[in-house]
Amino acid sequence: MSAKSQATLPVSERIRRHYPDMTGALRTFADFVLAEPVQAARMSIHTAVQAVGVSVATANRFARAIGFGGYAEFRDELIKGFETALEPVNRLEQQISKTSTTLEVFQASLNEDVRNVQRTLEALNADSCARAVDLVLSARRIYVLGFDNAASLGSVLANGLGQFRDDVRSVSNTEGAFGGARHLSHFDASDLVIAIAFPRYIKDTIELARLAKLRRVPILAVTDSHQSPLAAIADTSLYACSERQLSSVSNASALAIIEALVAAVAHSAPSSVRRAEEFTSLVLPWLEVGPSKERTSKPIRAKLASPPSRMGRPTRKSKAP
Repeated sequence: MSAKSQATLPVSERIRRHYPDMTGALRTFADFVLAEPVQAARMSIHTAVQAVGVSVATANRFARAIGFGGYAEFRDELIKGFETALEPVNRLEQQISKTSTTLEVFQASLNEDVRNVQRTLEALNADSCARAVDLVLSARRIYVLGFDNAASLGSVLANGLGQFRDDVRSVSNTEGAFGGARHLSHFDASDLVIAIAFPRYIKDTIELARLAKLRRVPILAVTDSHQSPLAAIADTSLYACSERQLSSVSNASALAIIEALVAAVAHSAPSSVRRAEEFTSLVLPWLEVGPSKERTSKPIRAKLASPPSRMGRPTRKSKAP
């Protein structure tokens, strides 16, 4: 392989290609980098060789063996591959080194969320918002994609939209990408995929969104910016500012844009009030009804079915006018 071709390969692939030719200490150091690439990227050469039990000369020979001029060049390339993933770790390391009270940490975190929500509000685009609602209301079926943290956000979104339209479901972490692909195999241009991904972006979400796109399924992205890998795939995107000092994403702003979408759908859905009344009637037996509160506005008069007697809730008699 030419030096130019090798330069385009990830570090891990370079190591695997040269690994059969390595012996002794070089192979030991290669094993360490392959097993702990994030740690290797964060370590100086002196820390790395001490952890592995080899010499500085060995580390430099290893770097040259896989096509780099020296260890510094190798480590720079390794860091590039983990730059996005390591950013929250580096921010956390910086923050916990500061002297702050517990109250100050609470205040800083909440203020950060407030700023993110405010920036999200200021960046809203009228056309994108309207298009997102149209996609939700016109779709035959909706599948919400999101893994790890986004799986919880997807569940909230699916539950919210499910109150105002039929056939909405979300992928689960346990179902995995394979299960998501199986489900998407039945989707077509009359359906909708809502993909949720924030830094750090989960590859499964991006790949399933690409699969849906190949099947001409419209894609609505809920993500952080136009630089997100989802933005290039989606037909429409809703952006939530998600910067955090002590974690990789602001769940508060992500949840805020999701709840805003549900609210906009509820406002535009032709039968939202009727469906809300029917849902309330259905679940009332399972709700713990607290003491009545004074109301400043006239409540909606819904014809609610009396809770089943087996639930132990007596039917209230209405007062004479």
